[in-house]
Amino acid sequence: MSIRFAFFDIDGTLIDDRRELSPRVEEALEALRRRGVETVMATGRAPDQLRPIADRLGFDSYVCCNGALAVYRGDKVRAVAVPRDVIASFVHLADSKGYPVVVAGETACYANRREHPEIREAYRFLGLPTEPVFDPDAWKREDVYQLYLFCKPGQEDPFLETYRGELRFIRPHRFYLDVFPAGVSKATGIDAILRHAGCSKEAAVAFGDSENDVEMLAYVGMGVAMGNAAEAAKRAAKRITASVDEGGIYAALVDLGLIEGQPVP
Repeated sequence: MSIRFAFFDIDGTLIDDRRELSPRVEEALEALRRRGVETVMATGRAPDQLRPIADRLGFDSYVCCNGALAVYRGDKVRAVAVPRDVIASFVHLADSKGYPVVVAGETACYANRREHPEIREAYRFLGLPTEPVFDPDAWKREDVYQLYLFCKPGQEDPFLETYRGELRFIRPHRFYLDVFPAGVSKATGIDAILRHAGCSKEAAVAFGDSENDVEMLAYVGMGVAMGNAAEAAKRAAKRITASVDEGGIYAALVDLGLIEGQPVP
C-alpha cells in the first residue's frame, strides 16, 4: 500500500537538542509533498509552541498537546479539553505545594506565575523566544488541552495518585510534566485526522523518539524510531533509523523508497 500521510514528532526528531533542524529535513519534506504525501506534525507541544517550526517547514496540519487537539488543514477534527472542575482542583493542589502551572489553550499558553525562573528555563529548552502569557484565570474562559506542572522528579506523586484515571503525566524535562486527559495519545489524534481524510492507518508513516511517541509508532503502518529514541519507542517501532543529528528522517525516507536520494553520510 502506498503511503499517503507522514507524521513527525518535533523535539528529538525534526530538531535536535540544540534546537537545530535534522540534516536535509527540509529537502525531505519538500520531496514527500511533491509525491503527494501529506505531512503532519505530531507533538506534545501546544499550538503556539509548534507554530514557529510549522511555519518554517510548511506544515498546515498537526496533532498537538500529546493528541488532545488535532487540526487538519485548518479544521479542528479532534478536541479533548481538560474538564474545568479538574483544572480547578489541580491548580489548587499545585498552589498548596508552591508549584507553578501553565495551561495550553488553542491560541496561547498561560502561566499562573509571572517571570518564574523554571518556566523561563523550560521555554529556553524548547527554543521559544517568548514566555507564556501571565493570566492565572485563563482556564476559566478558554478550553485547555494540556497543563504543565512545574515540579522536580518525585514531587508529582500526589498528583499521580489524585488524578489516576483522569489525567496522564509525561515528563519531557526535569522541571515540568505534560499533563493531559487520560485515554489521549498522539495515536488518537492521528486516528482522527486519518478518519477525516478517509485514509487507513496502514497508509501512514510516523517518526518519533520519546515516551509520548510509543502509541503513535505502534499504531501507524510504518512506525520509525530515531536512533536517539528511548527504548520504549524503539520497541514500538517497526524500523529504527539514524539519530536526529545524523539525518535520520531523510535516511529513513530514502530507505523506504518514499523519496529519492542518498542517505546522509
